[in-house]
Amino acid sequence: MKNLLKQSRDPHAARRCKLCSLPAFRIAALYCLFSIVWIVLSDNAIEAVVSDTKLLSDIQTGKGLFFIVITTLLIFYLIHRAFREHQRSLNYMHTLVEAIPDLVWLKDPDGVYVACNSKFERFFGSKEREIIGKTDYDFVDKELADFFRKHDVAAAQAGGPTINEEEVTYADDGHKEMLETIKTPMFDSNGRLIGVLGIARDITLRKQQEEQILHQAHFDTLTDLPNRFLSLYQLSQRIVEAKRDNEQIAVLFLDLDDFKKINDSLGHDTGDKLLIDAARRLRSVLRDEDTVGRLGGDEFIVLLSGLKHAEDVAPIAENLISCFSEAFHIDGRELMLTASIGIAIYPGDGDDSSTLLRNADAAMYHSKEEGRNTYSYFTDAMNRDVSHRLLLEEQMHGAIRRQEFYLCFQPQVDVSNGEILGFEALLRWKNPVLGLVSPAEFIPVAEHSGLIVQLGEFVLIEALKAAGELRANFGEHLKMAVNLSPRQFRDPNLISVIQEIIGTSGVPADSLELEITEGVLMSGHTFIDNALAAFSQDGISIAMDDFGSGYSSLSYLRNYPFDVVKIDQSFIRDITDDPADLELVSAAIAMAHSLGLKVLAEGVETRAQLALLAERGCDSAQGYLFSRPLEFEDAKVLLSNKQSALESEQV
Repeated sequence: MKNLLKQSRDPHAARRCKLCSLPAFRIAALYCLFSIVWIVLSDNAIEAVVSDTKLLSDIQTGKGLFFIVITTLLIFYLIHRAFREHQRSLNYMHTLVEAIPDLVWLKDPDGVYVACNSKFERFFGSKEREIIGKTDYDFVDKELADFFRKHDVAAAQAGGPTINEEEVTYADDGHKEMLETIKTPMFDSNGRLIGVLGIARDITLRKQQEEQILHQAHFDTLTDLPNRFLSLYQLSQRIVEAKRDNEQIAVLFLDLDDFKKINDSLGHDTGDKLLIDAARRLRSVLRDEDTVGRLGGDEFIVLLSGLKHAEDVAPIAENLISCFSEAFHIDGRELMLTASIGIAIYPGDGDDSSTLLRNADAAMYHSKEEGRNTYSYFTDAMNRDVSHRLLLEEQMHGAIRRQEFYLCFQPQVDVSNGEILGFEALLRWKNPVLGLVSPAEFIPVAEHSGLIVQLGEFVLIEALKAAGELRANFGEHLKMAVNLSPRQFRDPNLISVIQEIIGTSGVPADSLELEITEGVLMSGHTFIDNALAAFSQDGISIAMDDFGSGYSSLSYLRNYPFDVVKIDQSFIRDITDDPADLELVSAAIAMAHSLGLKVLAEGVETRAQLALLAERGCDSAQGYLFSRPLEFEDAKVLLSNKQSALESEQV
């Protein structure tokens, strides 16, 4: 086979090789040599020893007969040996070709089959003897036969191997295969085309694997929607088309509301089924020309093309939100889910895919802030908010190392006599670029980026260090209250970290009070139960912060080991003017006391508020009536004056 291919590329080399290896040439050469030697030697020898003419004639006749017999035997032997060698070569070649797992065939210049292997027989569903002498038009439809013939001619004209791919249907069982076909022209010793050798390899599995890999690279494995890479590529293509056609594009950034709570409480299997069903609903309400993709997690992107006005997006956004109005039925449960959508329009809100996606994301966060289950268009104000948030996050990295964070301490006092019972540690940030940054700005960013865990450890370390110094100098009764965020509770090392910080600080565990909000408890995870139980067992006080601002605080007070209830300042603010607020506060105090809990009122700013709280039996309070948050040295001065915080009233 290798020699055949070599000959097909170099006709002159083939001629030389064939001339030297033909059995006929070897036989003729041997016969000629033997004849010359026999005639010359025999004639000279006989004439030298025989002078009788008649005897010489008889000997010549016998010599001729002997020559005929000998040469006949010699020719028979040489031809027989050459035939056996040729047959052995054919057998070797046939065995080799049959061992090839590919289709192999040979056609003459007119496309008539000359030879083929058994794999090729399976393709046509015929034996070789039935194939030889026929063309493709005798076995397959004209369109496919024309395709085969076109590539035969192309290989002959190219003068060398050509490759193409073709899908064929096997006649014996009807199955289809994708073949990679190599066709090589064959030439005789004079360089004339004598046929085309074809070899076809089954690449069906390879093609399927390539398509699968390509699909996995561009489509989400869970929902089968375009993934982030393909979605952004499609967006960039649509931008090109919109620019050419002078049209608008809408990018909708869609996020499922509170999906994490469902995922965490019911498990990832349920969450995955919910995402699959959500993707199906999104596809069902969109037009054929629209695209929906999954960016990751519970975030989706919707691309709308061919828009003349930005207002055209509103009905589609409303349909997307409405498709979640019916409950999802997952594993026998009815689950309610809503979505928040942000909308950015090309070209007004950005002229590239990354800018449009970022601005749609900002608009989506605005929808979250507006109460969720709604949509918002991107605005310049949101752009400024996004830029500011990115700047905050950028500056926050390394801020602890640069010692930009510090603590302030707001006293918590006994309502009955104004005695300072302890302090709440409050985190502050002063950045050389941003100046003094409000906690209302940087805490949400820290939560979103995960930096809150590192900040939380910093606050605990610094707060307990301060607590140790204050207790040593001003009394062992002083407590230090520290807030824990919901994100910190998702840290599996939270218990061990707090225990280690307390051990390193040298202060007893009962000097620490951890304040948590209702949001920490809403997921219902067992690790939260375990953490609160461990803190309580260690002697750490646990306070429910912002009491009354949630929905089911009473059940939490009954089911968790709380020691203190902190009434939210929104209820304290109007107790002197609004009887309803006063009654709510009174009820909260009575309820907490009935459960054996202490009550602290937040945001106390006037003596009238304090008097009403004292009258209702509130245990302690904090607020501007007593002191603003103080830096550590000022807190020590307040304690060293040995007077009640009420007597040092600052407002």
